[in-house]
Amino acid sequence: MTECARRLHASHWQGVVYLTGGGSPLLSDLLAIPGASNTVLEAAVPYAAQALSELLGRAPEQAASAQTCRALSMRAYQRARDLGAKHAFGIGLSASLSSNEQKKGQTRAHWAIQTESKSASFSLYFDNADPRADQEQQLNEAAWATIELSLLNKDQHLAPSTFHASEYAASASWQPLLAAPAYATCTQQHDGRLLLPGSFNPVHTGHQEMLAVAEKITGLSGAFEMTLRNADKPDLDYLTVHERLKALEHTPVWLTNLSNFEQKAERFPNAIFALGTDTLSRIAEPRFYANDDARMHHAFANMAEHGTRFLVFGRRLAEEFIELSDLDLPAELASLCKSVPAEQFRNDASSSSIRARQTLDL
Repeated sequence: MTECARRLHASHWQGVVYLTGGGSPLLSDLLAIPGASNTVLEAAVPYAAQALSELLGRAPEQAASAQTCRALSMRAYQRARDLGAKHAFGIGLSASLSSNEQKKGQTRAHWAIQTESKSASFSLYFDNADPRADQEQQLNEAAWATIELSLLNKDQHLAPSTFHASEYAASASWQPLLAAPAYATCTQQHDGRLLLPGSFNPVHTGHQEMLAVAEKITGLSGAFEMTLRNADKPDLDYLTVHERLKALEHTPVWLTNLSNFEQKAERFPNAIFALGTDTLSRIAEPRFYANDDARMHHAFANMAEHGTRFLVFGRRLAEEFIELSDLDLPAELASLCKSVPAEQFRNDASSSSIRARQTLDL
């Protein structure tokens, strides 16, 4: 692994590494070779559940999973960018290896590598009877092979029976989503006048029906808007975006890196945003404005100045169906809103409940 580390340190790459549950030999190899300080800008091992949740911005559904390692790699990539890396990479690794405690499932490791042009994800499954040291060695060899493949363009061959890989190379129109400060691109021709924002994880009938009703009310052609950078959720990688777009192929989708509605208002002047009361209530939460009332009211005024309007659909929250009239909103925000009554549209499907059922089925 020493020569691999030397080649990486001799390259133009600079990045951040986040590991949890395993992978310490990888970090040791990275730091043991002279020149490491030019390549590794930061490294952290968020072992505790709280530490991992704080790093990701929310508790992961499962610590050792492909989704978690990809979220870690995106967080690492963004951190590398924040630290000034021009050729940035992020590596995230989450593992469940042999230990003194009996494992409920198969021992495994997942890791991902994120750059401006590519998202790559890898998984390695072990024999539970193997000692931890042997698993760490297998993981280290596989991880270095994928680093050479993803960052140094050197072909590597790994055992297909235990190794799983997926990657997505972003087109030139997608890459500014990670590199530019404010950017949007659409999968089809669209004027950006009527948008339904969401993470679509997964898309469901409520999304499609809600957009259809919004089109009927406004007389405009609608599109979905999916942001890679969310104010209260982990950033999305290219693999995730590609997977979610498969279910939205018949509808225009704006891909953006606009994390809040003030940014959306500036990018899409005079737009109507179709959204649920759950999303609208979050727009009014002071925490998204650093708990600064003046900053929050300035954001609402900026939205109004750009002609922003919100078409608000009722949503079932907990055991209640909440409509616009049930919300206690600042007057400046309420003045931008128009309600869609339950008699005109109601669909209680939610992505979170669908994900919860999928988890129970596993």
